[in-house]
Amino acid sequence: MTVVNSQPPMSVMLVGSDALVVDAVSRLFSLDPGLSFAGSVESLADAPLETERPDVVLFAQSDPDAYRQFAETVRGRSPGTHVAMLDALKNLTVADFLTTVRAFCRTEAKPTHRRHLRSLPSSGTRDMRQLLSDRELEVVRLVAEGLSNKEISARLALSDKTVKNHISHILAKLNLTARTQVAVHALRAGIA
Repeated sequence: MTVVNSQPPMSVMLVGSDALVVDAVSRLFSLDPGLSFAGSVESLADAPLETERPDVVLFAQSDPDAYRQFAETVRGRSPGTHVAMLDALKNLTVADFLTTVRAFCRTEAKPTHRRHLRSLPSSGTRDMRQLLSDRELEVVRLVAEGLSNKEISARLALSDKTVKNHISHILAKLNLTARTQVAVHALRAGIA
């Protein structure tokens, strides 16, 4: 007996100009019948968001300031489209990457998969500030800037071990598993 999936595949568009990344992402999506690669464009100005209405747009740059503006523009042009920074997914296995993207806007998504990409609610800034101490928020801001533990320890005059402990506590309090997720959440919440 053959089971037919009644849901259409989720469409994913990539915004970025690195040919290697575009090729790799399109090949990954060809491995998953639940995903459809809607193509890539070099800049957001070239993206046919209003006509294509992709489920997810992946931002292939690692510039946090550009990402914030990018996310606002995408949501303004295509309100139902979710936005994710591709850099936030770089530490995942191929299977986890595909599962995370597919689960991103499905209501049946498992929390462990949605954690990688989920959009924070508008109260995200308040929630993070309630959960984290002032020192932890300082560490979060520096993680979002892309600083290593050693650079954070130098900037805050802390030992490497103390910075590592702060990051462990931050991950636990926010129910996250990787520092790239911390950076993405901080950016989306406007803390970084």
